[in-house]
Amino acid sequence: MALSICSAVAQVRRSGGDHPPLLSAFEDLCRQAGHRWRERLLPPLVTLRLLLLQILNGNTAITHLRQLSGLDFSPASYCDARRRLPLAALQALLGRMIRMAAKPPAPGGGGGRILLVDGSSASMPDTPSLRKRFGMPAGQKEGVGYPVCSIMGMLDLATGMFKQMLVWPLCTHDQRGVIGLHESLEKGDILVGDRAFCSVCHFALLNVRGVFGCFRLHQRRPTGKLGWVRWPKPAYCPDWMSLETFETMPAFVDVRLVRHWIERPGYRTKVVYLATTLTESMGWDERRLADLYARRWEIETCFGHLKTTMGMGVVRCRTVDGVLKELCVHLIVYNLARLLMLEYAEKHGVDVRRVSFVDALRHLGALAGGLEGVERLVVNPERPGRSEPRAIRRRGKSYPWLTSPRKQWKSGRKKKQNA
Repeated sequence: MALSICSAVAQVRRSGGDHPPLLSAFEDLCRQAGHRWRERLLPPLVTLRLLLLQILNGNTAITHLRQLSGLDFSPASYCDARRRLPLAALQALLGRMIRMAAKPPAPGGGGGRILLVDGSSASMPDTPSLRKRFGMPAGQKEGVGYPVCSIMGMLDLATGMFKQMLVWPLCTHDQRGVIGLHESLEKGDILVGDRAFCSVCHFALLNVRGVFGCFRLHQRRPTGKLGWVRWPKPAYCPDWMSLETFETMPAFVDVRLVRHWIERPGYRTKVVYLATTLTESMGWDERRLADLYARRWEIETCFGHLKTTMGMGVVRCRTVDGVLKELCVHLIVYNLARLLMLEYAEKHGVDVRRVSFVDALRHLGALAGGLEGVERLVVNPERPGRSEPRAIRRRGKSYPWLTSPRKQWKSGRKKKQNA
């Protein structure tokens, strides 16, 4: 499916043509969202093609996009066309793509889906609307820093695709963000996350939905007793939870504590305590729980692909609606690459985790640009126990930090020169 979509993207022009059902349905999704347009140079389907091309090429500049697409448009025209696209249509397109993806069995067998959850962030241009909506990092002077949004993502471990991603203001508690993802959970699912999601209230909310949790034990929790323990309901309602929901919570929650020793060289942590509601009768012994939590790092790697490889770490749009659309298109392109990796792994009988994401992304970029590309993708070798220093060898340039607004800095420099 990913190959057919990107091949069709390369052929999208004003004349239209035959496209995969997913792309052909995009204009219907735009109409359902109340969007109306005239057939000019940049109708919705062509604008979508340009968005995909832009992200596939590392969120490149609009002036570069003209050359990649072969369409002679001005940056202002493209920005207007992108602004007119309904966010609801892009989100519906992303939802259809996720539902059309194949659903292989959960890793390890048994139980429901294994979903990884984690938070991240993205920087954006310094505009009044973005500052008001998302906020600035603490300690930054006005006119020096940039607004930053908080991102909460949920990844399907079986497919490596992001099921959902929510965007919040910077100073948003992780637990407030994760409860926004609970609507996507189904009975029997297993939610895996770090210690930020380990709390009595969160376990209680998951128990109501019939969802199992496996999180690293919060640093404030005692680690003396292992096995099943009973955590009482907190005396006060946490800030991220509504009082109505808090009052319906049970008086206690039963949680299983497991300890795991890490003996591999290069790991900073030597012992990990896990809190979970998975039972041994379901086949989740201590060794299997340790292996499950070890795979939590995969969502960190996927966020790295989004932010570093695809350039989502710094978004370019200058409005709130534009930022949300840009992040949504990043997810669409990311999931397209994951679909290609799944198709390639199934066809050639290799582990999908070994298929290179960067190579898959480059292959899709070649197809979307009208080139044939190379069908054989790079398969990374298995390197167990690999350890590298967490340090940078190449020295950066020693420029001073800008600690005042640019106009103020220039004015002060002129005064020094004239003195």
